[in-house]
Amino acid sequence: MTTTTARIDELEARLAQQDQSVLELSDEVYRQQQHIARLEEQLRTVRERLDALATRDPLPSAPDETPPHY
Repeated sequence: MTTTTARIDELEARLAQQDQSVLELSDEVYRQQQHIARLEEQLRTVRERLDALATRDPLPSAPDETPPHY
């Protein structure tokens, strides 16, 4: 019966290690999701600014002038 006990102990150790791995992966996924959310917010802000610049009146073009060195 010691082999059965040893096998159960080994299985319990493996389960504990897998539980720890699942927790670590879950934490990492959470951190990545938070990072993605921040990046999406930044991208939204940049797009809004770009759209605002695109709809703005362009700067008036300067008349064709001869450069000073001519």
